[in-house]
Amino acid sequence: MPDFLPVLSDTQIEAVARLAREIWYEHYVPIIGRAQVDYMVSRFQSAAAMRAQLREGYLYYMVCRAPHEPGPAGELIGYFAVQPRPEEDAMFVSKLYVHREARGQGTGRACLTFIERLARRKGLGLLWLTVNKANPAVRAYEKAGFRIARPLVTDIGGGFVMDDYRMEKAVP
Repeated sequence: MPDFLPVLSDTQIEAVARLAREIWYEHYVPIIGRAQVDYMVSRFQSAAAMRAQLREGYLYYMVCRAPHEPGPAGELIGYFAVQPRPEEDAMFVSKLYVHREARGQGTGRACLTFIERLARRKGLGLLWLTVNKANPAVRAYEKAGFRIARPLVTDIGGGFVMDDYRMEKAVP
């Protein structure tokens, strides 16, 4: 299981933003195209965007390789951000991204387990997220117990839309 470290410092924010850029250009250009990735990285995945989200109550975590895992211990291999929404009895999983070299090794599932425990500790009964309809992660979320609640098309400005599914999972 990887280590999960809260993102608190400017140095950590900058490291996560660099990783976000790498992941987004590798994974999302084939799905949504370079122009939309340029726009979304700047608007939602930049260090400035992350700082603003932290001020709005989002919780960011770095996902780091644990000492017993193959590869350099402590290496940043992913990140996620959640936003507790007690008024909805829910935790919004805003971001969950894993570097290509750490995919398929249970890293994403470990992140979701950590997030579910965090929601449970906060007394929240539902996890929800949005995922692009063409993203192979849809199947991974379904395997982790999420269900498609509804399709969701969101205008994000700049002439772009997000064509997603809203997926949900009850927190037992």
